[in-house]
Amino acid sequence: GKGDIYFFLGCLPLFEVEFADIGLQPAQEAVKAVRMLNLLGIKPAISPEERCCGHDLLWTGDFENFEKLAKMNVEAIRSTGAKTVVTACPECYRTLKLDYPDVVGDLGFDVLHISELLAQALEEGKLKFEKRLERKVTYHDSCRLGRHMGIYEQPRELLKAIPGLELVEMPRNRQEAACCGMSAWLLCGEVSKRLQLERLSEAVETGAQQLVVGCHKCKVHFTCVQNEKVPADFEHVKNIQVVDLVEILAEALGL
Repeated sequence: GKGDIYFFLGCLPLFEVEFADIGLQPAQEAVKAVRMLNLLGIKPAISPEERCCGHDLLWTGDFENFEKLAKMNVEAIRSTGAKTVVTACPECYRTLKLDYPDVVGDLGFDVLHISELLAQALEEGKLKFEKRLERKVTYHDSCRLGRHMGIYEQPRELLKAIPGLELVEMPRNRQEAACCGMSAWLLCGEVSKRLQLERLSEAVETGAQQLVVGCHKCKVHFTCVQNEKVPADFEHVKNIQVVDLVEILAEALGL
């Protein structure tokens, strides 16, 4: 329906079907994101006309179909009257905020990653984590959210605000963070898997029980390689749980 704030879902329902075999439920991350918005008094608009943001088409060179998706999505969002679009997907965030204006010009609405909105609510005293999470975690900076968009501190501020939670950093973090190994579902070969294993190993060596990621695809790639047969010297990477930022924030809010 209508609303000042629109929640851009992205491809999470598709991922729910595609990756059920490795135990992932990405659509639940969208549900939890909306519940957090509800907690702040926000009833976001959504549209059945929304489609994939087109990130992968753009990055694989299919500009014609990317342009079609961009125009369809902007029209769907504008029809709700929204002035702000919130998304939990870094690829959607980057695509809507940076790439769509190249196609349609002025969007007529702002675009926020959910960590920006929640961090602002935390600073203003509108968001408070009541539940203690007695665990040690480390945070992985995804390429799109980090290097592309400069969102480094907001996720960390939110994690540090959770009672009982200890955030430890990997040696490579923020601008120097290692990639999860691939982009746009192009190829998950030997080199990609090696990058994933090395990053997971780096996370394990911090002593963290959970690796928190801010990108749905990073979670898929890391979890996927954990479910495969890995070289003996990387067996330890299976000892850390990969969780989405939205998941752990919702848990700390009792949602």
